[in-house]
Amino acid sequence: MNAKLVAACEAYSRGDADKAFPLISEDVQWHIIGDHTIIGLAGLQEICTEAAAQGKPNFENTRTIQGKHHVIVEGCDLDNDVHYCDIYTAEDGLITEITSYSLAGLE
Repeated sequence: MNAKLVAACEAYSRGDADKAFPLISEDVQWHIIGDHTIIGLAGLQEICTEAAAQGKPNFENTRTIQGKHHVIVEGCDLDNDVHYCDIYTAEDGLITEITSYSLAGLE
C-alpha cells in the first residue's frame, strides 16, 4: 500500500480531513454504520467542514492495518469513552470507500 495513501487514511481518522482530500475519489462513499451514507467528495467535504467548525477532535489512532486494497485504522476519542474503526478501500491510488464504526463505552 502506498505510504501517502496510508498517511491520508490515518489523517482522516484523526479528524485531519483536509490532509486526506487530495487522495479521495470524487465518487467516494462514506458509510457511517448505524447512521447514514455520504456519497461524493463534495458531500464528504461539507460534513467535515461542519464538524471542524465545532473544534478539532482529540482523536488518537492506536493501530493501522494495511492490506492490498484496504487500510484499517482503529482509535479512540481521548476526551470521551468512544472508540472507532475506519475501513478504507483504495483503487488506482485513491480512497473510494470509507466504512466507519463507532462504539461508546459501557457505563
